[in-house]
Amino acid sequence: MGKLNKHLTKIIEKYKVKVIDIINNKNSVINKKISKIFVINLIHDTEKRNYIITLLSKFNINYSLVIVNYIPDQLFNTIYNSTKLLITKYELGCCVSHLWCLNQIILNNYKNALILEDDIILHKNFVNRLINILESKPKIDFLLLGAHDFFFSECNYQNVKDKLYKPDKKSKKLYGAHANYYSLNGAKRQYYIRCSEIGFFDKEYNLMFNYLDESYICYPNLVVSNVSTSSLNHEKKLGSDVEKDYYQRCFINFNFNKYHFIYIHIFKDIDIKDTDTYKSYIARCLYSHVNDFNKINEIANRLDCDFFKIEDIKAIKNKS
Repeated sequence: MGKLNKHLTKIIEKYKVKVIDIINNKNSVINKKISKIFVINLIHDTEKRNYIITLLSKFNINYSLVIVNYIPDQLFNTIYNSTKLLITKYELGCCVSHLWCLNQIILNNYKNALILEDDIILHKNFVNRLINILESKPKIDFLLLGAHDFFFSECNYQNVKDKLYKPDKKSKKLYGAHANYYSLNGAKRQYYIRCSEIGFFDKEYNLMFNYLDESYICYPNLVVSNVSTSSLNHEKKLGSDVEKDYYQRCFINFNFNKYHFIYIHIFKDIDIKDTDTYKSYIARCLYSHVNDFNKINEIANRLDCDFFKIEDIKAIKNKS
């Protein structure tokens, strides 16, 4: 492990974010188990911000919304020129936003914390399952609530025990920054790794599993992400062969209906009519976005039409 990159640590120390503390329920069950919950949102992603506010209010979760901006070109060039690493400005921005949250955990000596991204999709029994894990593993240091594990269906599925697993040390392409749990010890370790080996944030997750015995991945995932869109150009188009390959490699018989699936990026440029119901609006959006009847039906069957309402879509699309 290398030394801490001084350029990066200085950026984190001076990194300007807007933090909004949102209280949905003073008696929130999950907040009694977790000292701090951060949700990262890019300042220009209004719809994602509205979505995460809507989603977490339904789960009665209290959290700090961390609104971040793009990394300025001058700062990116300073980092790039000092490391020569192949990393984009957007990947560096993602890394710095997570490091800012980790630094806050360390500075405030939080016992434990969750760091979430704003495109998460939650398991329908998210709260109870997470609490059960924390109660059964009280010394846990690091937990991927959901992984992009491209070796899961090939080999890592064999390691699942009691809905948790550790990845094989030889497995590669393990990602999942969208939903991470840390103890204070785990946060310190992750902060050190990423400040000494700069890259996109979840590049070296195996280093966490190699160092921390009490580290695991949830399976079935407690949290998945909307992989059909990405601010880092990692998207897999809805209904495409690339998306199909993703679900085949990272899961076994993935069941969309276990999650509150919604694809807010299909709402773009589609106005809500006075007569619209949730289903009728979603149907128009899918037709406009996919334009393939068979795929429209396939994707429509993934969606949770009971959890979200037309009022939720109006709130998500609200730009004020």
